[in-house]
Amino acid sequence: MKVLHAKLQRQLGNAESKGGEPVIDALLDLVSNTYAEADDVFRRVDRSISKMMSERDDLDDKLLRAQENLAATFNAMSHGILLIDASGSVHGCNSAALKLLNLPLTLLGQNFKIADFIPQLGKLEILERCNTTIIEIVIPPHRVITIHAKSMDRGGVVAVVKDIGAARKRDNAQRLAEAEYRSLFENAVCGIYRDQLDGTPVRCNPALATLNGYGSESEYINAVKGSHGAWYVIPNRVNIFKNLMLTEGRVKDFVSEVYRHSTREKFWITENAWYVRDVEGNPIFIEGTIQDATERITTLAIIERQANLDTLTGVASRFKFLNELREETKPGKPGCTLYSIDLDRFKEVNDLLGHAAGDVVLNVTAQRLSRICSETGLVARLGGDEFALLNQGQSELEDIETLARNIVAVMREPIQIKGQNVIVGASVGIATFPNHATDAEDLLANADLALYHVKMAGRDGFRLFDVELRSAVQHHKEIEHELLNAIRGDELELFYQPIVQGVDGTVEAYEALMRWNHPTRGFLTPSQFIPVAEDAGMMTELGNWAIARACQQAIVLPNHIKVAVNVSPNQFRSASILSHLQNVLDVTGLDPSRLILEVTESVILSSELIAEKVLNDLQKIGVQLALDDFGTGYSSLSYLQRYAFNKVKIDKSFVAGMLDLPANLAIVRAILGIGRDLGIDVVAEGVETRDQADALLDEGCILMQGYLYGKPKPFLEIVSDLAVQELSMGQSLFPLWSVSTAKA
Repeated sequence: MKVLHAKLQRQLGNAESKGGEPVIDALLDLVSNTYAEADDVFRRVDRSISKMMSERDDLDDKLLRAQENLAATFNAMSHGILLIDASGSVHGCNSAALKLLNLPLTLLGQNFKIADFIPQLGKLEILERCNTTIIEIVIPPHRVITIHAKSMDRGGVVAVVKDIGAARKRDNAQRLAEAEYRSLFENAVCGIYRDQLDGTPVRCNPALATLNGYGSESEYINAVKGSHGAWYVIPNRVNIFKNLMLTEGRVKDFVSEVYRHSTREKFWITENAWYVRDVEGNPIFIEGTIQDATERITTLAIIERQANLDTLTGVASRFKFLNELREETKPGKPGCTLYSIDLDRFKEVNDLLGHAAGDVVLNVTAQRLSRICSETGLVARLGGDEFALLNQGQSELEDIETLARNIVAVMREPIQIKGQNVIVGASVGIATFPNHATDAEDLLANADLALYHVKMAGRDGFRLFDVELRSAVQHHKEIEHELLNAIRGDELELFYQPIVQGVDGTVEAYEALMRWNHPTRGFLTPSQFIPVAEDAGMMTELGNWAIARACQQAIVLPNHIKVAVNVSPNQFRSASILSHLQNVLDVTGLDPSRLILEVTESVILSSELIAEKVLNDLQKIGVQLALDDFGTGYSSLSYLQRYAFNKVKIDKSFVAGMLDLPANLAIVRAILGIGRDLGIDVVAEGVETRDQADALLDEGCILMQGYLYGKPKPFLEIVSDLAVQELSMGQSLFPLWSVSTAKA
């Protein structure tokens, strides 16, 4: 306003100077303009004032928001903040400080003396030590607190409160982890290393140094620099290792044979390795572990050898054999021949001579089969007394059969066990691929089927598979099942064939021959079911039944007539034969001398030691012994020398051709001569014609058996024939019947 007034005054002065008197119009204009300018000034002033007021309000808002943000930040801090004046009074703090110092939250926003609550934080303690060190106190129960105080210009301090318990625990845990890692690193039994990417060693633990024959880490590192690849026995292993690291980023269980650095001794290791990477993921080191795997490899080799080789015999195991068989029967393979081999009398060796003797038989079998096996063949023991021979490639039928004959022949050779000859024998089933099967399982099954047929037919032979075998085996299985029922169901019966004096036809004895009165198949001869019984292990049961039934029936025959019963090899070697025989004789009351037990040479051949003992025990009981089928084996003469047989039976094959073949007649004469010299009765089997009988009589043969003198008949027919003979002779042939009649 003063400016306007001054301006107006100047204008008035100018007007007066011009005319001496103010000009009204000019004056009015001047006043009007002056006030207009004044209004403009006032408006500008008002605007300025309004702007100033607005800016002040904005500043107040910003200050308020800043104060609020500061307060929020102050209270949100994890560290505690204390504002302490020179007297030691707290005139500002955040909630974190109260919590850390275990003070009540009601103190927030209030002034208080901290020493009233925490004596060790008195005025001097904080003020005197500010800016110099960190105060550490313990807040019950176990909280460790640090306070860092800084002086303020206007006096007092700002104190920052921290809980270092967790951090200290982390530090302690880290130190403990480092100590544990160091302990593991230094005391680990496996080697631990860190290498540069090119294999240059950086660190190693004592175990790795020791593993390579060095006493310290530095000694090892200095010794092996630049020789990483030379460590492996197979140099290419280092390239394989590097490729695995590049492609997979790590190596797991990398087993290698290596040189011990200090001695160049070979040993095995297993290695695990991985990359150590920087923050960007780039590999900068290789770390890993190395362990001595020599014992492991040795053990694995033993396990593999045990898996692939039979531990007893050293030939291939079943596992190895089946793998090879599957390999050879894959599509596109040229073919192969499988021989399934089963020992015929192995069980008897085990039962009578013990498992040690059985092991000898198995080892000898493996050696013999390996000896005759071709270079492309594989011999295996499948289990127990089962062996197999696999010939790779196609073979001609003649070659297949030749090898089969060799197998059978070599297994007929005696085995020396405990000073005696043991003959086991073998049955062989054969199948070829791809002629007889499309895969390994079928080939093995068909070879076993052929083997089964050989055993049905009497063992000690071989058979090549053909489709007709399936029906034969099925029939065999049916007979086996039905035979079990026959024994229990009293379907078996004894037929008797006479052994007579050739001069007058007087009956000397009857040979009991088993028949099976099958409910649907009719009468079956021994040749139709005995092989089944042998294969099923029922011969001892059948033989014991035959002895018991023969003794029961013989007791009612005339006293001068004996009964002969065939004893099978299994029955003969059974531990129960003596006790069973003695029990039957005791129960029936039959004179032992009236019972003749017929044994074949195969009984003795299978186990001479057992044969000698059983034969001697039978003689002590008083029964008579007959050597059946004499002349068919190569050891017969030695048997007559060693064992006291009462009778010898000339095999019917010699009798049948004695009239036409001089050799047969010579054999018959020789046997008769030996019998006379040794005092042994000789029985000629298979006498079917009068000419044969006359020729035998001319040679001095007294006892004969054959269809000329009678076919096998049921017991009741034998009794009937004897009764007719009694009537015709006018004398009693059945004293027991006479006694019974007299008593009646």
